[in-house]
Amino acid sequence: MAAPSPLEQASALMEQKDYQQLQALLEPVQSQYRRDASYWYLLGRAAMGLSDTAAAEKHLKRAAELNSNQAEYQFWYGQSSCNQAQNVNMLRARGFAIRCRDAFASAVKLEPENISYQRALAQFHMHAPSIAGGDRKQALLIAQDVKQIDGLQGELMALEVHVANQDLAAFEALVGGSELLQARPEPFVLRGIYQQQQDAHEQAIAEFEQATQLSIDPDDKAAVAQVLTAWYQLGRSALVGKTQLEKGIAALQHYRTQLDTAEFTALPDMDWADLRLAQLYLLQEETELARALLEPLKASSQDQRILAEINKLSI
Repeated sequence: MAAPSPLEQASALMEQKDYQQLQALLEPVQSQYRRDASYWYLLGRAAMGLSDTAAAEKHLKRAAELNSNQAEYQFWYGQSSCNQAQNVNMLRARGFAIRCRDAFASAVKLEPENISYQRALAQFHMHAPSIAGGDRKQALLIAQDVKQIDGLQGELMALEVHVANQDLAAFEALVGGSELLQARPEPFVLRGIYQQQQDAHEQAIAEFEQATQLSIDPDDKAAVAQVLTAWYQLGRSALVGKTQLEKGIAALQHYRTQLDTAEFTALPDMDWADLRLAQLYLLQEETELARALLEPLKASSQDQRILAEINKLSI
């Protein structure tokens, strides 16, 4: 039986999210696979997993150029371009943002039924400034397109657009007219995030609490993810607002016990939960509990943003 090729081994490492080993495997064989789109895709995903945004964008761009008909490559190239836009100066950021938009649009064109790709494009239009290609009217049109594919997902996307527009009247009108939405955690989570943006953390915590108290189907992974988001954001609001600290600590402790990082890859990972929990412990002057989280986190985390935050703390 033939030994697995480097790309076959790389695919297995990708499944395991072992990004350091993935990168170590692929970099020495670059000359062998320089015209192989899947090679550059896997190398780009490794760089993204290691928070090397510049390398990720470069490699994923190469993958998308070598195989422009692969929607997955276009999507991840878009994601990497958006990430890189946040890590360069304003003069360069616009170029990366436009590449992000165009790559997401290409992914949607290739696979219009893929709601994840539609959502990525809509969120770009919601959050990017108009000078960088953002257009909230376009985001609302995408939500209407998605509603034709999946009514609930289209309505949820429209809610996000209304929050981005700070159009609470439209938000509440949509929720009030939809029995589907009224039974979901997303409206509470979105209201809470809106209150966070207004620095109204007491109100945010109240909204997140209501989301956590809903009875949801444990097989509805989207709803489960939203409830987990509510637990995490409750803790974050307690930290940022320096309010209801015990409630914030309990929320993050619960989040840590419930989070399946393999299944919910888009949620804040355990490292971020540990950091936020440690920061709450420090506000409570529970230095030893904070240190018990921060010392192993500092030794193991590969996320430079987390390490920078740890270095700012006095422990």
